[in-house]
Amino acid sequence: MRIARLAFVIVTLAAARAAAAPTVERVVVVGRAAPGAPWTDAATEARQGDGAELAVVAIARDGRRRVVLADPAVAPLVLGGKPVRARAPLADLGAFAVRWSIVEPHGFRTRPSANGATTPFYSNVSTERGDFGRWLGYDRIEYFATEVRPWTDGAAGARIAAEVTSADPDAVQVPGVGTVRYQASLRLPSGEVVASPGVEAVDAFGLLPAVHRVSVRRGDDFVGWLSAYLLVPEVFGSAGGGKNHQTERFTGADCADVMVGARRRAGARLAYTSVAGLPKVARTIAAATTLDDAGRPARPITGVAPGDLIRIDYGGSLTGHTPRAWDHVAALWEDRSDPAGPAHGGPDGQLDGFDLVIHMGHPRLVIEPLAEQAPATVDVLRWK
Repeated sequence: MRIARLAFVIVTLAAARAAAAPTVERVVVVGRAAPGAPWTDAATEARQGDGAELAVVAIARDGRRRVVLADPAVAPLVLGGKPVRARAPLADLGAFAVRWSIVEPHGFRTRPSANGATTPFYSNVSTERGDFGRWLGYDRIEYFATEVRPWTDGAAGARIAAEVTSADPDAVQVPGVGTVRYQASLRLPSGEVVASPGVEAVDAFGLLPAVHRVSVRRGDDFVGWLSAYLLVPEVFGSAGGGKNHQTERFTGADCADVMVGARRRAGARLAYTSVAGLPKVARTIAAATTLDDAGRPARPITGVAPGDLIRIDYGGSLTGHTPRAWDHVAALWEDRSDPAGPAHGGPDGQLDGFDLVIHMGHPRLVIEPLAEQAPATVDVLRWK
């Protein structure tokens, strides 16, 4: 009789606990840029090596009361720009597990364009010579998710390093640097799974800010912030108003917009513009000079430094590549020289085909020797 009563009490208590468990309405990914920094649902923007982290937070209802459930160590916590003062531990849910995935764009589209663009990469404007640059409407950027940490029970799964990675290892130019999104899935004791926003959370500009963005940069200057755009897809004619500009949201950029976007992030106040418009915000430090097939300039281009802008008008088989005076723009990433020359491959302050440049290629930002853009005519600008 006593055993039966004890069993009844245990079952009753378990049922009471289950009935008292908060009802999870949604899951949010939060991050902090470095140890000691606040945890927030805003994008995690960090410098390389700062130790950025992510954590899962559940928004639930306990009767009529809204409850924020998070690991006790996830503090201070800011959601929607407001500090969270009342909270409860995730353990109040009972036995839970968390799975983490990254959400990233397909580099090239996998299905017909939504706006009639004829390129394999995303484009908001026509690339046909007869009406080059004509607005087509926002292209549809395609996304996919990849599991990066399988289901892990309890607190061990609730936090993860905010790493920049990709399902395509060839897409990673600088290990740990660039932009990627994260999704967290929370499995409840009932077996129900509630996930933070993922591939389905899109609008005309691309993934919504609700899909947690992690952007890791090399530094706080222009070149540092430019590195944060690695893994961001090319969208020719990227556009949008204010904070919804695709470059501001790190959902897509073209060659000029990615330069302006990085400069804005580094603190400059300037509007988005085209390659032709860059001389309004940068001064010319080297006049137009031709590069031969190997990237050798017709006359020396001296005094260059990382971060200088290199405008490109393609020659050879790509002559007239676009109907514009300048086809493309890159930035000097690293000053290099001929390994057989006097600087033995090191910096020499001269621009030639050995130097590494960073530019929006097909289908994303790429770092490669300037010779890959030759033959061409180039000039060099420096931000004002």
